[in-house]
Parts: sequence; structure tokens; C-alpha cells
Amino acid sequence: MSSNIGPEAQAAYQKYLDAGSLEEKIRRLEEFLSLVPKHKATERIVALNKSKLAKLKRELEDRKRSTSAAKVVSPFSIKKEGIQIILVSDYYNPGAGKTSILNYLTGAAKEKIGCFTSLPEVGAYFHDNIQFQIVDMPAIMEGASKGVGNGKEILSQIRASDLVCFCIDLSRDVKPQVDLLLSEFNNASIRINEKPPPIEIQKTGANKVQLFFLTSEAREQAHMAEEIKEIIRENGIRNCIVKIHGKISLSQIVDALNPSLVYLKAILLGTKGDLPHTSESFQFLKDHYSHKFPIILGTSIEKNMFPDNFGSIVLKFLNKIKIYTRNAGKIAEKPLVMNKNCTVKDVALKIHKSFYELFDHAILIREGAQQKKKRVGLEYRLQNNDIIEIHTI
Repeated sequence: MSSNIGPEAQAAYQKYLDAGSLEEKIRRLEEFLSLVPKHKATERIVALNKSKLAKLKRELEDRKRSTSAAKVVSPFSIKKEGIQIILVSDYYNPGAGKTSILNYLTGAAKEKIGCFTSLPEVGAYFHDNIQFQIVDMPAIMEGASKGVGNGKEILSQIRASDLVCFCIDLSRDVKPQVDLLLSEFNNASIRINEKPPPIEIQKTGANKVQLFFLTSEAREQAHMAEEIKEIIRENGIRNCIVKIHGKISLSQIVDALNPSLVYLKAILLGTKGDLPHTSESFQFLKDHYSHKFPIILGTSIEKNMFPDNFGSIVLKFLNKIKIYTRNAGKIAEKPLVMNKNCTVKDVALKIHKSFYELFDHAILIREGAQQKKKRVGLEYRLQNNDIIEIHTI
């Protein structure tokens, strides 16, 4: 073990080596990683042991699943209807005003405003005939990623959502609120407003660990090859093909090896903006967290300060567009919500796979285009507010 980590971290690592149970090994290794100073000289040590920790956690989860009783539906599991937006905050009394936002947008849970939310509250918000499912989730406590305050169940549902709104009480110190949420999300393998690393890892039956640096930017990091292989082997993988398409860090190799890792988009909602001195707190959020959160909105439900175009803001941030379908000359009132740059094929599959399997052609109507109406094929790329009529054989 390198002397760069310091005596305290070295002692913690020895405790990890001496640990007996799987749970204790995980706890000791987490303690060790928290004590290692983070700088260039320790990057390899941190990445190696994070990879080791991820492997131990997977083993523990597999053991729990194999010994668990019949599956029980969690009250924190919410079936998605439309675009699911989850409101979260840290645990504090009084709360950050999540329920007030839910009620403002949906008219749901009026009688719950000001009360502690122990279970999710759900409402439907509509914008341009698109349904957004707003979920007021119980507060995130310190240690939630380890199960404190039903944290694992809460975070499990959050992982499946489309968007997370960090509700930050501007009348309190905002930094601990944001940092606690980011820390618990990170510990639960949820990355906020990050792009997946440009890495592909495919397990094979033989030939050991093979690395391919496929771009000029990737080839500049070929000197990291042995360190990358070491981290992969520490994760328990002996045979695989690794394709690297761009600039990466050793910690991103660890992320790429984590099958439970998810990447979510999130925005910051500063709440209670009508109270004194909250403008300073809101400015602090913008100054210190704009690099992490592209959208930071100040709100006050008390003064009806909330974006009228919230639905449009969400759609744009999620890179979603509206596509209208037409059948027998009649345009559907409710649009399909699709990913930006989707194709006619994507729409056909979304409606029903038979529309793809029996596809003959489609008629596209695009207002404002030089050619308003034309015949197109499956690979044609669509734009926001396009109208499409699919014809089958």
C-alpha cells in the first residue's frame, strides 16, 4: 500500500484485510476510501478499491436476493404514467415545500401541505396535452443509500424516473442540502447530469482483457492500459473486450463496470423564495452549482412564483419532442413524446410493432416547411410538432 495515503488510511485498510463478514469488509473498505486523500498520486488506489467495493456490494445484494422471501410490492414503487418527475429534498422540519409544489402543479394532496410525508404523494400535471406524473417523495436522510429512512426503496424508484427535482429550501443554508442529496445519489450509483463515459465493456469466454483505443483522443491515454486492466481484474472480470472512444478517467472505468449505475437528469428548484434573505441563497446556488445543474429555478408557491411553461422547460431539458399521429385524416389530440432526432421507425414501434413489421410508407405533414406534405420512409428523422400518418401493406 502506498505511503501517499497516510497512516490513518493504512490502519483502516488493515482493518478491512482483517474483517470477517462481507458486511464488515464493505464497511471497512468504505471507511478506508473516505480517509484516502484525493489527488493524482492516489487516483489508482482509489479506483482499484472502488472497483473492489462494487464487487463486494454485488455479492452482498446477490446473497440477500437468494435468501429473501416472496417479493412484496413496495409502497414507494410508483407505476409510471407519462413523464415521471420526482421531487426530493433533504430531511428537515419544516420541509422544503415539495407538497406545496405538487399541489400547485396538480391540485393533489392539499390537505397534506405542511405535514411530514412518510409515503409518496402523486399527482398529474398536463401541459400541451402531455401528462407529467409528479411524485412528492419522502425526504432523503443521511445514510439513505444504506437504507436509512426507507432510503433504498426511495432511491430505487428515483432510478427509474425521467427527471429529479432537487427542492432546496432557500430559507436555510443551501449547501448542506444540495451536498447531502448529491452524496446519497452518488453512493446509490446514481449520476446526476453526467454523460455515460465513452467506454464499452463486453465479457468474453477467453483471451483475457483486451483494450482498444478507437479515437485519437482515446489513444492519448494508451499509457493507462495496465492500470485499466488491473481495475477490471479487481472487479472480478478476467476475460473481456474494452473499447474506449474518448477521454476517460480511472474512476470512469469503475463506473463502466457497475451494471447498476444509472444516469439521470435533474434540476434545482429553490423554494420559499418569498422569505427574507432568500435572494442571497438563490444566488449562491447559481454561483456554486450551475456547473452541475444547467437549470436552477427560484420559486415561491406563496406568491404563485413558478414557471408557467414548466412542461416546456422539462421537455427541452430531456431532449423530448412532440409527434402527432393522423389516422383517416384526423389528427390525434394527444401527441407522442419521443426523443429528439427520432425516426419514423421509432414512432411506428412506439405505436405497435405491427406498424413497423407491416410498414409500407408514411405521410409527413410539417407546418412551415417548403414542402408541407410528403411521403417518407422508416429512417426519416422527425422534428417537433411533426404530424405523421403511417400506412401498412
